[in-house]
Amino acid sequence: MVFSSTVFLFLFLPVFLLVYFLSPNKFKNIALLIGSLIFYAWGENKIVAILIISSVVDFSCGLIIEKGKRKLGLVISIIFNLSILVFYKYLNFAFDNILQLLDLFDLGSSFVDSVSQVALPIGISFFTFQTMSYTIDVYRGKVKANRNIIDFAAYVCMFPQLVAGPIVRY
Repeated sequence: MVFSSTVFLFLFLPVFLLVYFLSPNKFKNIALLIGSLIFYAWGENKIVAILIISSVVDFSCGLIIEKGKRKLGLVISIIFNLSILVFYKYLNFAFDNILQLLDLFDLGSSFVDSVSQVALPIGISFFTFQTMSYTIDVYRGKVKANRNIIDFAAYVCMFPQLVAGPIVRY
C-alpha cells in the first residue's frame, strides 16, 4: 500500500487512527502492531511472517543477552538477520549470474531455470538493521532488553517508518 494511494488515505488511515485513538492507553501498542501488520500484509501478504519471525528472534536474543549469554544472543541475531537479508536481496542475483555463466558455456541450465524468483519483501533492510541495532544496543548495555513482545514488535513493525525509514536506534 502506498501512502499517497486513495485506499491508504481514505480507508486505511482513517480507520487505523479511529481505532488507535479510541483504544485505551494499555492497548495502543496492540492497535499499532495490528494496524502495521495489516498495512505490511496489504503489500506483502505472503512474506509478513518474516517480519514477525524477525521480531520474535531479536526479542528472544535480547533476553538471551540479558540473561548472561551475551555473545550467543548477539551471534544468533547477526547470523539470522544477515542470512535473511542475503537470501532475499542476493539469491536472484546469484541465480541470474549462474544462468548467464551456464549459457556462456552452453551447459544445461534446467535447474536454474526451474528455480522461481524470490520476491523482495518491502522494507526488509529497514527492519533487519533496526532489529539488529536493538540487539547490539542490548549487548553493549545501552538499553535493557524489552520484556514485552507486543511493545517490541510494534517498534519494529510501525508502518509509517517501516517502508520509508529511517533506521532508528532502539
